[in-house]
Amino acid sequence: MSSFAIAVRVFDGEAPYLQSFIDHHRRLGVDSFYPVVAPGAAPLCREIFARNGIAFHESDGQRISSVQDLIREDYVAVIDADEYLHPDLFSFLDQEKVESLLMPWRLTASMNDGFFEAPQKRFFVFPQIKSIVKTSALHRLRLHASATTGSGRCLGIAEGQQFPVQHYYLRGLDDLLLKEGGVVKRTLAQSSGRKEVNLNADANSIDFPSRHARVAFLLNVLKSMPDQPDPYSMSLDRSMLDHLRDNVEGDPEAAKQELHDSVVKIQKVYRNRTIRREIRATQQLLAADPCKVSYQKRVLKLLRQDFQFRRSWLGRLEHTRDSLLMHWT
Repeated sequence: MSSFAIAVRVFDGEAPYLQSFIDHHRRLGVDSFYPVVAPGAAPLCREIFARNGIAFHESDGQRISSVQDLIREDYVAVIDADEYLHPDLFSFLDQEKVESLLMPWRLTASMNDGFFEAPQKRFFVFPQIKSIVKTSALHRLRLHASATTGSGRCLGIAEGQQFPVQHYYLRGLDDLLLKEGGVVKRTLAQSSGRKEVNLNADANSIDFPSRHARVAFLLNVLKSMPDQPDPYSMSLDRSMLDHLRDNVEGDPEAAKQELHDSVVKIQKVYRNRTIRREIRATQQLLAADPCKVSYQKRVLKLLRQDFQFRRSWLGRLEHTRDSLLMHWT
């Protein structure tokens, strides 16, 4: 039987959900965790790792490659703390003896704070990749596709679709509050989620953190998806959540409402036909076995296109038609 490791970057905003992440992967058979934290950061996560007998590793900029030489297990996956590996993955690797496997995201999200522990969710598979690789062939550990020597069987998304990485992209408004509400300082050298986006440099512009666009797009897509049982059992540490909420400057509920309104405003920019077209395009992409598709770049490109369209006379006409249809249905 092979041994398995996970390398993961963590922030204190993950603390309420971190024990669930550890428990899930220990049930799967993960032998070791290699969490990477910024120097002096994430004290709550350090407490959780200590309780679980897991050593953490400090790195400026939280470079995941900083733990590469420490890994002794047969296979290693690099995932985030809101991503969960498939239960059948390890037995497949044992049987097939592959060098590397690319796996797509299986995304789910909600602004409902009861969502994370709910038994039913909606899902959307997207070809942004994660990888698991044989440590003996590892050349460089990376966040998405770790580089290997390429001397063995390297399988792409076509095979990896059997084992999607379940990504809880937004675990409720509390999750967004911890990520974007100023509760937890991001110590990563660059945080793409907080990068400001400006749709147009005039008085009618919309400015927001890029994560809000990614969430808004996904929520619109999920409206078209059926409810399904969540195959994993999630749990939330409410004491950790309350501790972090207590650090909010001002009223946390007011802050959550502001975040909610920001996401909803962006949701209204995306056209319904854009969402339908992207669902079909994503299915075609998955069938074509792509190496990698950037979710962030794709979502922002579509948002900019739809924003410009809605400012045109055709866009205003479409808005009027949609409003009338909504009124009569």
